[in-house]
Amino acid sequence: MKKNNVLGGIMALIAALIGIVGHFVLFFQWYAAGMSAESAEPGCEILLKYIHPGLGDLGFLASAFFLVSAYGFFVKKNWAYNLSVVGIILALLASFFINIPFMAASLPPVYFMLFFPYILFYFIFLWKVGEIPWSRILLGLGTGITYIFCFMNGVSSTSRIITVGTPIFYLVVSLHWLAMIGWAIVTFGILTKPKNWMVPVGLLAGVTELIVGIPLAIITAQELGRFSLFALAPVASLVMVVILVLPNLWQKWTNADD
Repeated sequence: MKKNNVLGGIMALIAALIGIVGHFVLFFQWYAAGMSAESAEPGCEILLKYIHPGLGDLGFLASAFFLVSAYGFFVKKNWAYNLSVVGIILALLASFFINIPFMAASLPPVYFMLFFPYILFYFIFLWKVGEIPWSRILLGLGTGITYIFCFMNGVSSTSRIITVGTPIFYLVVSLHWLAMIGWAIVTFGILTKPKNWMVPVGLLAGVTELIVGIPLAIITAQELGRFSLFALAPVASLVMVVILVLPNLWQKWTNADD
């Protein structure tokens, strides 16, 4: 894998600044508003009070990875690229999920102002700096989206346990986190050095989310009388599981080795 060290360093610095400045500005401007907003769904008040600053911290951690990565690029270290991959995986999660409870509380999804630049960074960085093929870039995006959705189900189930206490959430909450970790590992691997052992890891993560996510999505949809956002993780997991089990597709898209 070739790397454009100068471009990589500059992009990593820009990504770090986006996260540091963006999370500080948006948090201090919108945290109080989120605390006083009336939520449309149970549990969102927990997300706006505790998860909002937690995701801000995650955004700062991503920026730390970007800053160290930038140093690594400028001194031409091989580990620089991998640190930026970790940074973008964390940054996309930190800038996406909090928009959901914001919208549920009739607040503008202001963190998309960070998420969309990071999506642009994702494509340009992997294409121009990592020089990885588009099949891996798009496959990594798919597994990354699934990882974020599993995180959403884990966090939302935890908040429902605190505020509602419905038994189904106690039953499934831990497996959402396990599925999230599995998809995060696969995403990192696809974007760095794909290995064939990542296929069973992805299948285990996906099947686990299907087992616990489908019943949860059905029950919450019946309670809400509409489509439940808890369905996003099992739907995404189903798509990725189908991709992983199609004969030779993983090998064709990733050129993975053992």
